[in-house]
Amino acid sequence: MAIEAYLPRHEDAVARFNHRLAQGGSPFRFPATSRIPWLPRDPGRDTFLEGHVAIDGDEVRGGYMVKHQPFALQGEPCDDIRNLQLPLSEGSIDSAYAQVGVELLSTAARRNRRMYALGMGGTHTPLPTVLRSMGWTVSLVPFHFHVMRAGPFLRNIRVLRTSRARRLLLDAAAASGLAVPVLAVAQRRGRGRNGARARAEVVTSFGDWADAIWEGVRGHYALLALRDAAELNTLYPPDAPKPIRLKVSLDGRAVGWALLFDSALRGHKQFGDMRLGTLVDCLALPGHEGDVVLAAREHLRAAGVDLVVSNQQHAAWCTALHAHGFLRGPSNYALAVSRGLRAALEPWATTAARIHMTRGDGDGPIHL
Repeated sequence: MAIEAYLPRHEDAVARFNHRLAQGGSPFRFPATSRIPWLPRDPGRDTFLEGHVAIDGDEVRGGYMVKHQPFALQGEPCDDIRNLQLPLSEGSIDSAYAQVGVELLSTAARRNRRMYALGMGGTHTPLPTVLRSMGWTVSLVPFHFHVMRAGPFLRNIRVLRTSRARRLLLDAAAASGLAVPVLAVAQRRGRGRNGARARAEVVTSFGDWADAIWEGVRGHYALLALRDAAELNTLYPPDAPKPIRLKVSLDGRAVGWALLFDSALRGHKQFGDMRLGTLVDCLALPGHEGDVVLAAREHLRAAGVDLVVSNQQHAAWCTALHAHGFLRGPSNYALAVSRGLRAALEPWATTAARIHMTRGDGDGPIHL
């Protein structure tokens, strides 16, 4: 078996691989085309996705994706950090190929010394378990939530509705309205130091003001993916209809931004039929994280969502969320860091809280 770059000549074999995955009951599929529509590899573009496939004769037995993107590492430019995405193996449906997944991960780690993976359904699913056995560091990215409408929340939040008795109790609380004052107390609706004066506006793209924020903040993070205007407009194209781009200003100066989703869910495995607001990505000048969190929360409140959620690794953003009434909940969004990347971030015990990782740093909020 050989692991090669995913090229157009492999696409028919990938189609057969995806068909076998479907027949075997797997919900996952490898990209049907070697030129990834979201982030294709184009001349002059430093951020792109590329695929690799495991070739066994004329068949593809697995593959993985790698996102290339510039970073600031301890404030300095770094161009060798990679994001591992979508490792798939036929071993997930056929034990005859059980070693394919391990070989894929070993090859990816050998070819990319500084690598990370995000999401993965938590820390104890198969992928993070294997990565941990390879010496990677695996931890959860904190999850925060703010309930906007108690009734829909209580009727739909699956993690609380695990028994008939609990469902009856939550339905009764939703019908009576008793949960509203309880949540109001739990979710102290704070205002940041400048919260009353900060101004938020929806914009269609990121401009020079985003460049100024990037320059003002990159030295304050231990690890931060490039987030200047050009990069943000690549990751979140102006013609993409779903993202809400929120520019936050104070006294006429842009101090931060937020990338939001407003999603009407149906039968979601965690959030049921709620209207979900997500703080997907964000950045702010130091000390203005709270202004951005407050602006995002109030924008989504005015839009009419039932619940606002966010995964944030950096301590300053976790503190800002807590200060503005967000509660900490159980996270299933994990960060795995290779040995090489962790070595560049030592001492890990203090540096981990200065890493900026959001859903925008992986394969995006594809389930929201």
